[in-house]
Amino acid sequence: MPDWSPDNSFIINYVAYHHYRSHGWCIRNGVKFGVDYLLYRRGPPFSHAEFGVIVVPIYSDESKNQLIRKDWSWSSGVNRVVGGVKKVLVLCYVEVPDCIDKWHTVEELLKKYKVRELVLRRWIPSRNR
Repeated sequence: MPDWSPDNSFIINYVAYHHYRSHGWCIRNGVKFGVDYLLYRRGPPFSHAEFGVIVVPIYSDESKNQLIRKDWSWSSGVNRVVGGVKKVLVLCYVEVPDCIDKWHTVEELLKKYKVRELVLRRWIPSRNR
């Protein structure tokens, strides 16, 4: 059994991947649009992605959260790119536990993390009257 720290980026991204996969989404890499994942209803051959997902780890220690905070210009830029290709931006917050004691299966590991989502839509006055 590997001894990983709870804020291992692979684990955090897998928690988000597993969350969306368990809800029936087809997931692909979203680096082309500046996001972590793209969510498809059925898959790329059938339709375009509806959502772009950015995975954001959240810690109980506020000093660690300050290190990962982004400013409004970053958020505006990503939202503009994602909105320009007709996708909705989703911020996927993964709550990282303080420590991972013992786990024997992946299911036990995944239960220690919590996922929250925030949907951001760009408001365009000419389209939203």
